[in-house]
Amino acid sequence: MHQQILTGIENNEFHLVYQPQMLADGSRMVAVEALVRWDHPQRGAIGPATFTEIAEATGAIVELGAFVLRRACEDALAWPGLGVAVNISAVQLRDPDFAGSVEQIIREVGLPFSRVELEIVESVFIEDFDLAISAINHFRSLGIRIALDDFGTGFSSLTYLRKLPLDKLKIDKSFVDEVGKVQSAAIVQAIAAMSRALGLKITAEGV
Repeated sequence: MHQQILTGIENNEFHLVYQPQMLADGSRMVAVEALVRWDHPQRGAIGPATFTEIAEATGAIVELGAFVLRRACEDALAWPGLGVAVNISAVQLRDPDFAGSVEQIIREVGLPFSRVELEIVESVFIEDFDLAISAINHFRSLGIRIALDDFGTGFSSLTYLRKLPLDKLKIDKSFVDEVGKVQSAAIVQAIAAMSRALGLKITAEGV
């Protein structure tokens, strides 16, 4: 599957779709989140949950992540004033060259760093926090924002929150969907209060 993913990138089988991020009052779109999709020539549409997991396990996430970042930044050039958010994996953060490659891609495209947000996905545990923190600090020094995606569902959310220099938390859609229930409402309120205390911004997914 590793080679299939690489071949798919070369053959333009992957494409991006974009999810808008709105102000809390819904008055204005401020950013978009890039989501990758795979139209396999034989197997048809393959869900991202399937191929990203395989890409992480095989190491193809490096090439796939670079493709997504470059394409998202290129597309964002046509949308002045909008930020663009791109998911990154803990596997990518293990690569000592990751921060430099991200900087190089964004510079080559010509998108201002301030319009880029990287969202850390908790599908794989960060094994080397020192290396991850070094990369994140490099990104933030350039003006790139760092978000923790799907907060509240990962096995290490509080560990990440305690150790990583972040700018934003994204409250997982599962809590937002059930915000009418006492338990979910309490969790959302607690996350919001904690974020304010830490000086972090919040995005509620799936509103």
